Amino acid sequence: MNKKKNRITVITLILILVISAGFLSYTAKRPRSFWCPVYGGMTAELKDSGLYEDMISGKSFCFAGDSITYGTETGGVTWYDPLVQYIKGDISNFSYGGWSSEMLASKAEEIPVADIYVIAIGINDVLFSDDALGAVTPEEYISNLEILTDTLTAHNPDAKFYFITPWIFFDRPARINELRDAFSNALINWCDNSTRICIDPYRVTLSVIESEGRDRFMFNSFHPNGTRGVGLFSYAVLYSSHRARIDGAY
Repeated sequence: MNKKKNRITVITLILILVISAGFLSYTAKRPRSFWCPVYGGMTAELKDSGLYEDMISGKSFCFAGDSITYGTETGGVTWYDPLVQYIKGDISNFSYGGWSSEMLASKAEEIPVADIYVIAIGINDVLFSDDALGAVTPEEYISNLEILTDTLTAHNPDAKFYFITPWIFFDRPARINELRDAFSNALINWCDNSTRICIDPYRVTLSVIESEGRDRFMFNSFHPNGTRGVGLFSYAVLYSSHRARIDGAY
């Protein structure tokens, strides 16, 4: 009798281990977007945007930027991971923690060729302007982006560019906030809304954070967390793209 019970116990344990291993293998293969979905879900409103339509077009995408695009502080989870499941074309990433607009422009020849570029760069230029790691004026910032765009266009004359204004941040002096606004306004004015489209997610991101709390979305003063934060950043980018269409910006 004891032998039979022991045999049943062993078989039960084996089944538990097999099922657990299968579950872990399954969940490991799930896209990161499963764990950090777009804030509020992918609504019809978000789909009514130029960026979403490009995402489902089958065209290739390259996301370029700094630590928020690289996922430095989130275990490799990027701000756009919640969008990956909706992108039908190939995706490449060219980014690194600490990069400024100048650093990204200097490596433009190394950036993979793509149909659509989504470039989110400039927060390090703004936050660390005293260290002169990148552009210290809006004019220098735009000059770096011109070098970047010219190089990428030489490789693909039909490439389309989405530029995202410097991300939201907290706990910085007023002059740093003013510099972010100056960089953002320069980027908005520089983009021509045809091949170069500017998306400014700042107000949308701030509105949600003010309503629901900063700790819910932010890992630190300027990095989103890898759960709700990246979902909010993705939402803010898509919603701002939608609003631009509604408001007639493009």
